[in-house]
Amino acid sequence: MERAKGRGLWRFLWAVSVFLSLALGQVFPQGGGRYLYSDGTQQELLPTQEGYRLRYWKEGRVFREDRLKGGAEGLFLLGVGLPEGYFPFTPPLLLYPSRLDPGLSWGGSAQFRGQRVALSARVEGIEGVRVKAGAFNAYRVRVAYTTEKGGTDLKEIFLVPGLGVVAYRTGEAWVELLRLPQALTPRQGP
Repeated sequence: MERAKGRGLWRFLWAVSVFLSLALGQVFPQGGGRYLYSDGTQQELLPTQEGYRLRYWKEGRVFREDRLKGGAEGLFLLGVGLPEGYFPFTPPLLLYPSRLDPGLSWGGSAQFRGQRVALSARVEGIEGVRVKAGAFNAYRVRVAYTTEKGGTDLKEIFLVPGLGVVAYRTGEAWVELLRLPQALTPRQGP
């Protein structure tokens, strides 16, 4: 019986250590991937020399492309490509620090499209979340973007390190990942 308890404790500690090692790792899978969300949005995460390009597709068209760069401090948003052009953040905004812990807060501000934009975020905790793609232990992160002209975007994000965002809530809308990311292969569209 003692041996069974020891094995159970060992399995528990191993599972916790795997999750914590993922938490110390990067936010997205290194090889990129394709994501499909319940609101019809598809994302394509493309590794580049500087970091990633995260393309957003809906109804067969790219409507946004985030340029991201990883570093020792974390993952930064360099700029956003929209149908009307590419717009950098000056300086780049820290989206996620390299290490996430419950209670951790971060933020910053930058010039974007002729106005000041501020980001503030906080890891509210780690919790289980069940979505169509599966069940995950995720960091629940509250993120707020505000602009000097009065615009505000609030989101509650469920983030799994090494995988990405598995769900988010904005207002009353709940958007979830429908399936695990598919590996990237050459293609023309979504």
